[in-house]
Amino acid sequence: MGTNYYIKPDKCKVCGRSDNYIHLGKSSYGWKFAFNLNGARFYKNITEMKKWLRGKRIEDEYRKPITKKAFWNMIAEKQKIVDPEETDAIVIDGYKFYDHEFL
Repeated sequence: MGTNYYIKPDKCKVCGRSDNYIHLGKSSYGWKFAFNLNGARFYKNITEMKKWLRGKRIEDEYRKPITKKAFWNMIAEKQKIVDPEETDAIVIDGYKFYDHEFL
């Protein structure tokens, strides 16, 4: 069982529409947090991701908000887990990223 986390982009000031949610990653029981690299369009590592997230609201897949502090604390705890070997994960600064769609 897992929970996905998202950012909803700001609404357009002209038309009031916002694009689809941007998938940040997934927290699954017994695994490290799996970040979505999103083609490196928004960030290329954790440092850039933290900067990009400033002023944005993180929500889980049920649209329940989570504070950035709680989000990063969860990730820090999950970093202590040793995952089995994976062939499609990209490890950047010790964090697990994927650059393909997953939910």
